Amino acid sequence: MVKMSPAEYSEKWGRKLKGSTEDIRRGVERVTDAPGIKAAQKVAKMKANLIKSIEDGTWERRVAAVTVGDWKKATLEKGIGRISQGVDGAGSKMQDFASEFFPHLEEGQRKIEGMADITLEDNIARASEMMRHNAKFKRSK
Repeated sequence: MVKMSPAEYSEKWGRKLKGSTEDIRRGVERVTDAPGIKAAQKVAKMKANLIKSIEDGTWERRVAAVTVGDWKKATLEKGIGRISQGVDGAGSKMQDFASEFFPHLEEGQRKIEGMADITLEDNIARASEMMRHNAKFKRSK
């Protein structure tokens, strides 16, 4: 039999997690293998579980469970307040990305500079060429 209410459980979870930050920090410092590499080694498992959740309706049910009101509330109360910190933490990653993507972008721009740009069809062809070019971009890491 469950010995606490959902509200008590939630409060206890939050209190204990907030009090565990030093233990979490030490645990992170002890990690020796990149978690992303370990996850990449389990791609077949992820694919199988994702397909299973789609086929049995779990994915659809869980995604559809978020109402527009729930989404707005979470975004306004939690998400927006974290944007600034996220931007500060990701600045070097954005610079690394731009260092790789901008030369690719410039190559695409050079391709379309020589294309006709008089008619609507010309402009559609230029846009399509640029989209196809950008779809070929792959990060080096």
